[in-house]
Amino acid sequence: MANKIQKTNKSDLEKLFLSNEQDLTPQLNKEIFKRFFSIISHHIKSKQSIELRNFGSFRIKKMPSRIGSNPLNSEKIYIPEKFKLSFKVSKKILEKINE
Repeated sequence: MANKIQKTNKSDLEKLFLSNEQDLTPQLNKEIFKRFFSIISHHIKSKQSIELRNFGSFRIKKMPSRIGSNPLNSEKIYIPEKFKLSFKVSKKILEKINE
């Protein structure tokens, strides 16, 4: 049977970060953690790509407007242009996952 995949959320990551960093005060560790996510969020909102070496990269893709159809009645509908966030994992992380 395959290993069960566990979910981790932001608060779990924060606790791990705080518990593993002993050199700085807890308040400073918490501020560093918050700023890290704040910077990533700011770049994503500004439609800028982010590359974290040996981890992966976040890219913003522009999805063009198009004509679609309502699956309930086949009525044609206009779908406006939008932006989509994608994440591509690095080769090193993929190797670690598949060990």
